[in-house]
Amino acid sequence: MLRLDTYGLRRRTLLSVAATALTALFLTTSVVYAEGYAQSPILDAAVAAGTLPPVNERLPAAPLVITPVSEVGTYGGTARVMHSSTEEFGDASSIVGMEGLLRLKSEDGTTVEPNIAESWAWSNDDKTMTLKLRGGQKWSDGEPFTSADILFWWEDEISNVELNPTMPNSFISGGETMKVTAVDDLTVQIDFAVPNHLFELWVATQGYQSQMFQPAHYLKQFHPRYTDPVKLAEMAKTAGFATWAELYANKALTGDVFGTLNFDAPVIRAFKPVSTSAGLTKLERNPYYFKVDTAGNQLPYIDAVDLTLVASPEIYTLKASSGEADLALENTTITQMPVYLDNAEKAGYQVLKYNSAFSSIANMMLNQTAEDPDKRALFQDIRFRTALEWAINRNEINDLVFFGLGTPMQLSILPIGGRCWDEAVSKTNTQFDPKGAMALLDEIGMAYDGEYRTLPNGKPFTLTLTYWPGEGGEAKRKIVELSQTYFRAIGINFDVREVERSFYFEFTTANKHEMALWHADSASDPLWVNSPKIIPIRQRHGAFATLWATWFETKGEKGEEPPKDMQETVAAWRKAKAAGTPEALVEGCKAVVKANAEGAWTIGTVGAFPQPLIISNALHNVPETGWASWDWNYMVRYHPEQFYLK
Repeated sequence: MLRLDTYGLRRRTLLSVAATALTALFLTTSVVYAEGYAQSPILDAAVAAGTLPPVNERLPAAPLVITPVSEVGTYGGTARVMHSSTEEFGDASSIVGMEGLLRLKSEDGTTVEPNIAESWAWSNDDKTMTLKLRGGQKWSDGEPFTSADILFWWEDEISNVELNPTMPNSFISGGETMKVTAVDDLTVQIDFAVPNHLFELWVATQGYQSQMFQPAHYLKQFHPRYTDPVKLAEMAKTAGFATWAELYANKALTGDVFGTLNFDAPVIRAFKPVSTSAGLTKLERNPYYFKVDTAGNQLPYIDAVDLTLVASPEIYTLKASSGEADLALENTTITQMPVYLDNAEKAGYQVLKYNSAFSSIANMMLNQTAEDPDKRALFQDIRFRTALEWAINRNEINDLVFFGLGTPMQLSILPIGGRCWDEAVSKTNTQFDPKGAMALLDEIGMAYDGEYRTLPNGKPFTLTLTYWPGEGGEAKRKIVELSQTYFRAIGINFDVREVERSFYFEFTTANKHEMALWHADSASDPLWVNSPKIIPIRQRHGAFATLWATWFETKGEKGEEPPKDMQETVAAWRKAKAAGTPEALVEGCKAVVKANAEGAWTIGTVGAFPQPLIISNALHNVPETGWASWDWNYMVRYHPEQFYLK
């Protein structure tokens, strides 16, 4: 199966004016540079030999012009970055970038602006979105990027039940699946049953390769609609797959975020994976990349990326503090700030302090649909969940892990003090009260022998936490260690299972866990509404009630029906998403945050802490400060294609 991890007149007028103005700017700029584009010298030989067209022919008619953060850069060099799981690019995303049809503006992280699509517009009733692509844009293999690539993704991938058994909620509005039409080679029309203006936010954050378009010219050879099924079955067998769908999923796994399994597939982003060996993945520049700087230089400036797989947060910290990376962010923590600062001068790097958009770096989730019936009953008892909340000393965590610079809180929508912020809700059950926790466990009937407690029925009880230490690294591990002390202090025999990222999701999506820990991202305003992890709407991030999340995701076809309060909260989210107005978004976010906190669905710890960004002295055009979180795919927000190496 191919996993697809998805999700007012004044406002419409303002966005339309902005889109039109930006498009006009790009068109004007492209005319100025039409005869004077420059390219990386590394491509000169191929152009001279005739194996690569001249840069003017490789760029679209109206390339996207990027204004460098500090200065026009110089070409060359290989950027060194790390990741802690083969399932994701890690810090490579902050260099390689992600290219959606639209994107979010760097300055505010919320305003939608053009990207692959040079413009977009809404009908007066907000039921039809029309996207206009850039003429002459090409994939990394030189083939044209057209509306056919979006239509193929929709008709042959998303709408194919063998590849995608359940239609993602992001593509359903008013109870009906959206319709996608290719008006011409450069125009795509998306129709909804009801107004769905907020979909543009989804396109800007999720509408990248594999999520909203695919290289049709390449993937057709692996699809039975275009290739003889008998031949395709043989191809799958030869490649070691049982079905054509498995073969297709493998070949399509070249998205901007996950997977580098297939190095043959073309990409749109600035760099393309070309090989992997012994934990080192190499990426090379895309000679057909569609962006230029203000001087007419085709981006990116950097020629290549070396991505190293690290086995643990400790190795990540060692390499980062030894100057072995040009950018380190995903697994840096304020915990290691003394180490970073002590080694900065001799290792040749700077430490920048960014703001994190995590309302908790360690968000713990009891699985209320656990397989064991005795534990399920216990986990569904809010007294037990509350006892665990009271047992945690968040102020101590903040002092020991974050040097007092974070904020103890339950899951919330950031920024603090913003329109979605509710101070009282953020503090729900965050008081450190181990005596009160003990009293609740006594009330439940969990017998205590002075060391550990039993289940209410007298059976021995052990609680196991499953977690991946990546994307938070040392901070996560320290919080887990402290939590083990807190829980054992109230008589809970608490064990920890640390696993690799892919195994974490194997356990949690299969309902094979008792308690899980993940970082609380997708928690910034207004991005929370796209795919919030604060309510169980997706099996992948519904570890606090996997079977209920499955029920929501499959529209009741699988899993188990959730309780009324959870259904009402999901309905509040859907209402906010459908309306899309500022008033609806505020009402919705406050409703889901309050329900989560009062229901103790998740156990937040500390959030809104500083995030160290390590950049080598050779890396330039990186903003001195900013926001760091998966909400904006880390540094993707700041146009990493204009970073350069001196």
